[in-house]
Formats: sequence, C-alpha cells, structure tokens
Amino acid sequence: MPTFLQRISFSFLLLTSTLLADDWPQWRGPHRNGRIDSDVRFTESTEVKKLWRANVGTGFSSMVITDEMLVTMGNVADEDIVTCLNATTGIKQWEYRYGEPLDANLFEGGPTSTPAITAGIVFTISRQGLINCFDLKSGELRWNYDIVKELKYNVPSWGFAGSPLVVKNRLYLNAGSHGICLNTENGSLVWSSSNDVDAGYSSPLIVNVDGKRLILVLNAKALSGVDFETGELLWSQRWITRYGINASDPLILENQRLIISSGYGKGTGLVKFDAESAELLWRVRDVRTQMSPGVLVNKSVFAIDGDEGDDPRLVCFDPESGEILWSEEDFGAGSMIVINKQILVLSETGELIVFKANSSQFKPILKVNINAGRCWTHPVIVGRRLYSKDSSGEIVCSIVQ
Repeated sequence: MPTFLQRISFSFLLLTSTLLADDWPQWRGPHRNGRIDSDVRFTESTEVKKLWRANVGTGFSSMVITDEMLVTMGNVADEDIVTCLNATTGIKQWEYRYGEPLDANLFEGGPTSTPAITAGIVFTISRQGLINCFDLKSGELRWNYDIVKELKYNVPSWGFAGSPLVVKNRLYLNAGSHGICLNTENGSLVWSSSNDVDAGYSSPLIVNVDGKRLILVLNAKALSGVDFETGELLWSQRWITRYGINASDPLILENQRLIISSGYGKGTGLVKFDAESAELLWRVRDVRTQMSPGVLVNKSVFAIDGDEGDDPRLVCFDPESGEILWSEEDFGAGSMIVINKQILVLSETGELIVFKANSSQFKPILKVNINAGRCWTHPVIVGRRLYSKDSSGEIVCSIVQ
C-alpha cells in the first residue's frame, strides 16, 4: 500500500530551487500551511523585544521574506504600494505605486492578498485584479496583467484576496469560477476559468493525487478540483456560505481528505477526494473559521471559531469527526502559525499568545503585546525574528530571546 507521502505530495512554491531555512516566501510560509521547522522554543521566560518598526500603508497583506528582503503591500491615498524592506533593519529598499481605491467596505480597506517570491521574482495581485511581477532586488516591473480588463471577470464584493501560488514557471490565482494560470516569465495566459461564479477569498493550493496534480480553488459556492496543466474542472464540491464569503483555506489531511470551513454560521466539513470526484462526508456547525485557516498538529486541528465581533473562541477539534476537544471562550479573532508543535496566535488586539499543541487542554506558555493596532494579518517568523503587522500597515519586527 502506498504511503501517505507517496499518495499525496504537496508541490508548493519552490519546486525548482532549494529553500533556505530562514525563508518565508509565500502565504502561510514555506509549505503554505502555517507550519515551519525552527530551533526557536518559547518558555515562560522568553523575551520578545522590538527591533524596528515601519509603516507600509493600510491593508491586511502579510509579509514574505527571502534573502533578507521583506515584501508586502499597503494603500495610501488610493494608491497601492508594493514595498520591499531590509528584513534585518527595516530600511526601505524600493517601492512601487499604482492607482487603486482603498475600498474600506466594512473594514479598513487596502490590499488583502500576500505576495509570493520565487527565484528572485515577486508576484502580487490587487483587490481590483491587477497582477504585477517585479524583480526582487531592484523593484523593476517586469510585466503586469489586468484580469478584469483582459478576462472581464467580476470583482468579488471585497476584492480579490487569494494569494499567488507559484509552481515552476506557472502562477495560479483564485479568480473566475475556478482560477487562472499565467506564465511567470511574461505574464501570458496559460488557462482561465469562466465568470459563472465569483471567486472566493481563500488562496489556491496544489496537491498531487496518485501522480496527477490538482489545483484546489474555493469560489463563492464550491470547492473545485482543477487540472494543473489544462485548467479543466475535474470536480466541484458545493459549499455555499452567506455573502459568498469562503475565505479560509482548506486543511489537507491524510488519505485524500481535507477540512473545509467557513464563518457566518456555515460550519466545518470533511471532504474525501481523488482526481475525479469529491464527497462531503460530514458537516458540523460547531466550528466556523471566518478568515484565518486553522492549523493541523498531531492529528488535531486548532482554530478560531466564530466571526470577528461575535466573541470568537479558540478551539481544538478532531478532524475525523468534528468533535470539539476543548475550547477557550471569548478568545477573540486572530491568526496562527506553528513552530515545532508550539502554536503562536497573534490576536486582533496585537497580543502574541503561545501554547503547546495539546489536544487535552489549553495552557498558555507566554502572552506578550507586540503590536497596537487591529491585527488580522498573519504573523511571520524567520530565524528568531518575529514580524507582525496591523491594519494601518505598521510592521513591528521583534527578536525572540
């Protein structure tokens, strides 16, 4: 019988180059799942000290870091700004501006997608659908592609939010009914999908199932399995959420299964899939991840349950059944990453909460304030440097000691 790694392997950002241990080159880290190996261990005596801060403009774009170059996005005076900073010092290396409305629709507005870096190239997408490609060192614009102008796609109510996925010379984005693919060298269109359904707000994933590569794309009404090469829709699993807000990335499990979850009362489901079909095995309403995906550790899922503003709770649940193993009530909204089975939550108030991934109980190891504004943006850790960013665009780089 094939092993799990033989059956399902994930081909994320850097298939053609070796990833440095201290790189965070794409949305949710090197493996696109919020997990990273590190020698950092948090204890009750750990100190988190601020090294530098910089403001890059309003928005919720997270940070990517390669070769000591940090790239993110913000908005000032109805201009999007792609900014590159020295990750060690915070000194600006370059910026690129273009006209884009702030579009503060029930939140502060600004970019919500996170850039991607591969082989010295940066890729970004704006909420209005402008894709840009830059040279990482110089900031020179190599090419751009306007998906609304070129493909006549509808812009989702809160704009395009999914972060780019780069695999070799292909760039995948959550746009249209089940994604688009561009050539990374020149921005030419490889394949596109219809405009029948608006895009969702999550980011595309790639999975290899029995030798066939699929792109997983969550639109406003369903999760789609798409042929990596051609863009052919292989299967669609219905998943309708109020307002079309499917924003939380699926979590991939063993044995060709995944967890799908959305807020606004929708809940969580277990989907079994292969290269030809998908089936929803169960659905519960007890866990509803509105924006930030949960994390899978030791065969348990840790996540924020509930919508922002409605006193979300922190939960640990069994992905096999959806049973909640424990909950921490009135925890508040936040986003999380995993370092060596320690979970780091950045709360929306800017507090860092660290706890061990334990399916029996929630026991904080450390709590410390590291940012002051509203923090929905995923934190990033590179080496011993921890990066947080609030809605105003204030990046705080802290050292973990």
